[in-house]
Amino acid sequence: MMINKPKKLKHRFAIIFILFSFTIISLASILTYTYVNSNLNTYAKYNTQKRKDTLLKRISKTYKKEEWDKEKIEDIGVDSIDEGLIIKVKDKEGNNIWSARDNNNIICESVLKKIKQVTNKINPGLNGEYIIEKLNIKNEKKIIGTLEIEYLGPFYYSNSEVIFFKLLKEVLIVVCVVSLIFSIIIAVVISSSISKPILKVIKTINSIAKGNYSDKVSMKNNIDELNQMIESVNKMANNLEEQEKVRKVLTRDISHELRTPITTMQIQIEAIIDGLWEPTEERLKSIHHEMLRLNRLVVSLEKLSQYESNDVILKKEEIGIGKLIKSILVNFEKKLLDKNIILDLSIEDYKLLIDKDKISQVIINIFSNSIKYTPDHGKIIVRFFKKNDFIYISIKDNGIGIDKKDINQIFNRFYRTDKSRATSSGGIGIGLTISRTIVKSHGGNIEVKSEINKGSEFIISLPTR
Repeated sequence: MMINKPKKLKHRFAIIFILFSFTIISLASILTYTYVNSNLNTYAKYNTQKRKDTLLKRISKTYKKEEWDKEKIEDIGVDSIDEGLIIKVKDKEGNNIWSARDNNNIICESVLKKIKQVTNKINPGLNGEYIIEKLNIKNEKKIIGTLEIEYLGPFYYSNSEVIFFKLLKEVLIVVCVVSLIFSIIIAVVISSSISKPILKVIKTINSIAKGNYSDKVSMKNNIDELNQMIESVNKMANNLEEQEKVRKVLTRDISHELRTPITTMQIQIEAIIDGLWEPTEERLKSIHHEMLRLNRLVVSLEKLSQYESNDVILKKEEIGIGKLIKSILVNFEKKLLDKNIILDLSIEDYKLLIDKDKISQVIINIFSNSIKYTPDHGKIIVRFFKKNDFIYISIKDNGIGIDKKDINQIFNRFYRTDKSRATSSGGIGIGLTISRTIVKSHGGNIEVKSEINKGSEFIISLPTR
């Protein structure tokens, strides 16, 4: 069984463009040919009639002083044969003065036959018949004779018209061929301009898939959609590069967090087993403390896994958010007093349908961070405001602030702007990740505004319904 190999984009585009161009060019040529042919028939009719009128005038001028100039009539008759008009001139009594058939019959037949062949080639649908038309020759409004004109009717093509029509066909063929060649060139150029950045993007994506996150697509294009694709790939590479850095830091930090309590417990237990230390209450409490520390780390990782797997079950109930926050902040009074931090609280008790425990966890995470990073004698401001169908909770401090390069990363798991502080406080950088997940599961969001050494503002939005 044969499997059709997929065509490349540039080949497919080039083929489609060429076929489209060929169709348009062919259609335009056919329409042009048809239009010219139709107008050429009209022109041929006009010329046939004009020749007859001119011939009649010339013959009438050969009659002078009651006599016909037979030599001039013969010259006019011979010239007319070449133009496809076979004439016979009679006087007013009906006597023959001159006849092309009588004098040049063979030439007449040959010319008419040739004209018929040519006319049929140009217009195959035209069934030409030999017509004999009788016209009165007048001189000063008196009939002086009769002119019989034999020709291929209803109209025919002269040699000049045949040459013109032949030239027209040749020009149309040349135009068609040249246009097709240009279409092929344009198709190749355009398809290459489109496929080149796509191939570059594919190459970069394959490189990124191998772990080379520093690879970027540097080229620019004049097609907006391709530029957007290039920007998206570069943004993806940057995000993956940042995630890779976070992963490495995570591996290092978790191994450190796990190794420290395990090593401490191992040393103490081995010393007790070897009889170097007595299993005193103080020693056992120290081991227990390290076990609790290790357990907190495992529980934090377990929570993160639960939240990131969208396995969050919300137990919503109608809660007065103002009362809830006041009750939470009471638990921070000692920490606030220890650092002499002023709390400026201005909240209202809006009723919201929320999971009380999980929203409490969000407030605790953000408020504890504000206390942690606000210096002694600092200030924390908590405000409420309502806009559209959302309640906004603003927690603002005048602490150390967050660097611009870190603002977009602080909600990423295990990301910590201050490694030394986070390590000393026992955090592993998942509090804000969990907080954002909880708020988003309620249909809200968390925004951050911050400047270094000026403080940070976390704004929590929750829907009112």
